[in-house]
Order: sequence, then C-alpha cells, then structure tokens
Amino acid sequence: MEHPKLMEHAAATVQPPTVSRIVSVNLAKKDCPTATNTKRMSVSLSGDAARMLASLAEAQGITQNEALRKAIATEAYLRGEMQQGAKVLLQKSDKEIREVVFR
Repeated sequence: MEHPKLMEHAAATVQPPTVSRIVSVNLAKKDCPTATNTKRMSVSLSGDAARMLASLAEAQGITQNEALRKAIATEAYLRGEMQQGAKVLLQKSDKEIREVVFR
C-alpha cells in the first residue's frame, strides 16, 4: 500500500494551475533601437545558435537582430520574475506541467 502523503503529493501534481494572469512580453517602441540609443556589437555564435536564431526570426517574420533583442528582453523579464520568487511553468498539450529551470 502506498504512503498517504505520497499519494496526496501525486494527486496534487496533476492538477492544472490556476491562472492568475497571462503576461505578454513585448518590446515597446521606446525599446527599439534608434540612432541615439543603439550600441553596435559583434557577437560570435556557434553554428547551432546561429541556426536557432535564424529559425526564430523566420518563424516570426522578423530580422535576426529583432529576434535577438526579443530573446534578451524575454530572458531579462523571466530572470527578474524568478529573482522575486516566481517559477516558470510549462503546460504540455497532454496537460503535464513542468517547471522550466534556467542554468
């Protein structure tokens, strides 16, 4: 017979989370580069990272520069939330929920 606490924990992990709010991370026009606030940089990427960046840009119909800016803004937002104690959860199509751990 299984331990009651283990069964209780297992039952609790399959319940869908309550969504308190949905947050959209979007770069406002003020965050877009202009001649006065642009910092030109040279970035070296592995072949895999370059292919991922190209794929992200193509899938969204944006430039690779914009895809990189969006990735940086998303990372900054998630890190800020996690520093305040938030967790990033991913619900798969089969309703399984996993915590996303950034290293």
